[in-house]
Amino acid sequence: MPSRPRARAPLGTGAGVVVGLVIVLGALTAYLLWSKSALSPVVGTVQSVPEISSTAAVNPGYVGPQACAECHADRVAEFRATRHFLANDVPRPGTMPVGFMPGQNSFSVPDLPVRFQMSEADGGYLQTAIRESAVGNETASSTIGFVYGARGGNDEVNFTWHGDRLFELPIVWLDKLGTWGASPFDRHGSGDFSRDMTIRCVECHNTWCEHAPGSRNQYGRDSFILGVTCEVCHGPGREHVAFHQGQPQAKTAHAVVQPARLPRERQMDLCANCHSNALKHRGPAFSYRPGLPLDDFYFTLRTKYPEDDHVANQTTYLRQSRCFQESDTLTCFTCHNPHLPRSATNAGAISCRKCHAAADCTDRDRLPAAVQDDCISCHMPERRKIQVYFRTQTDRYVAPVNRYEHRIAVYPAARQEVLLRWFRTQSDADSIRETATLSRSLAEHWREEMRTRRGDYRFLAAIDAGRESLRFEPDPATDQNVQELIAIQSTIDADLQDALWHEQERRYPQAIESFQRVLAAKPDAATAHAKLGTTYAVIGERQLAKEHLQSAARFDPDDPYAPGMLGWLAYLDGRAEEALTYHRQADAVEPYSAKIHYQMGLALVQLGRGPEAAVQFEKAVEIDPGLAPQIRQHLDEMRSHAPKGR
Repeated sequence: MPSRPRARAPLGTGAGVVVGLVIVLGALTAYLLWSKSALSPVVGTVQSVPEISSTAAVNPGYVGPQACAECHADRVAEFRATRHFLANDVPRPGTMPVGFMPGQNSFSVPDLPVRFQMSEADGGYLQTAIRESAVGNETASSTIGFVYGARGGNDEVNFTWHGDRLFELPIVWLDKLGTWGASPFDRHGSGDFSRDMTIRCVECHNTWCEHAPGSRNQYGRDSFILGVTCEVCHGPGREHVAFHQGQPQAKTAHAVVQPARLPRERQMDLCANCHSNALKHRGPAFSYRPGLPLDDFYFTLRTKYPEDDHVANQTTYLRQSRCFQESDTLTCFTCHNPHLPRSATNAGAISCRKCHAAADCTDRDRLPAAVQDDCISCHMPERRKIQVYFRTQTDRYVAPVNRYEHRIAVYPAARQEVLLRWFRTQSDADSIRETATLSRSLAEHWREEMRTRRGDYRFLAAIDAGRESLRFEPDPATDQNVQELIAIQSTIDADLQDALWHEQERRYPQAIESFQRVLAAKPDAATAHAKLGTTYAVIGERQLAKEHLQSAARFDPDDPYAPGMLGWLAYLDGRAEEALTYHRQADAVEPYSAKIHYQMGLALVQLGRGPEAAVQFEKAVEIDPGLAPQIRQHLDEMRSHAPKGR
């Protein structure tokens, strides 16, 4: 148990402002289990403090695609067939997968006493979790409210409502495999094993909804404009619709963004809004507007490896391409027409020929005629992005979706695979020999990738590389390596879940032991370092806490948790300047965190800089209005101690 921090009374300048600080004994545990009730009381003297106000989400003018269809019926009709339009939908007959049919509608989790049943009842669709126990089965049924990717041909993810809070259910239909799979879920969980549906995910699958500021997953249930529709790229349409309804003779589009007329960077931002690692908010949800710099609204994570990416990060890799760097006009729209489903005329080699002549390919004359125009397979090969994976009845870490590599480049292994596919269609002796040679070469290429990735503790990526190798050449040793890698990653995941569970239950020795097992297998596991550091802090091992938190910050500089915790420890020890430095580091990567701004305010109070502290408290309440009552109380206490006449 940490010792009680001593109250400090630093001297202010000029007026000699004295600030008193009181922190409850459980402050570190409060940080560990942050909630609105975890606010530490602050008493101080200030010269001036602004009033605190609250904000609420208001629809800024989104009207939905049905309003657009009144004048643009054909365009909206063709757009309804796109993956963007289907990004979120409500379940309805004719759209749900065959996995709801009897005989296909159950999923048992291997090595866990949990199974799931999918069913249709009274026109609705249910996902039921059944946990077996010695005293009987515990059952929890949840009505499916939304489906991400319905009829999209990849994976269909289901969501449920608990009151006005939205949750992601764990069982997903994998279209290409024709089976159910489980997304990662907490095996120590209960009920339906769902997890919060955070706002950034909601933003990228919907045009708009009412989000309760400061909440992780509280939304206006009837406010959703489902899917990525017209207004995501053209801006809120209320003013545009009203103007043209009132002046139908007007020929010039009013109050609408036309993406084709935007500068290239602003066009790229339209897609990067969701097809990048722009994850950390700089302002309220759904604030970004077409035509504005995306960096003003989100901080973009700088991942080290592709498996660390967000679900989609195509714009980042496109920018690394010579094609992009040597062009003034190349954007996502060069290859993709967002109004149409992907087709032979809406992506692929036809897009390459907008800039490149056939003769530009220096390898063309050495390729079989049948593949000479297959630019994409050589220069943008399909690859599994294993940062999105599921567990099936027979396998783990299954990444069912291939995505095109958007860093346009020369990929020797991709060229070999193009040739291999062609030689496999031929029956002459030379082609058969070439097939064997290419298969061996590709298998060894991916085996080497597997070995390299394993050495770098990139176990997910190593699993994927091993499976790629087996695709070209069956090999018992490679298969054994893949199974070993799956066992390692499975143990890491289980130990991490155990550690977090022990931590939550305040069984700190067991939590420390589990975190240490994770780090023994994967020394660069930033989350394990960060949480182990906090656990050490709770039991009073400050030096060990600092070492692990610094390691977490080194291994994942885009996670604000470690600098935030280092700042909190410095604050508790009365080192307010150091605390402020750490909190500013956290704020740089998570600019819209009520917790970080609140803690910056505490450090400023400790330094006797009351007006600056009040600005941070104001920002914390802007982000999370639920903090207003507690912070108002703090500010009232600060005002009551203010010198008379100031």
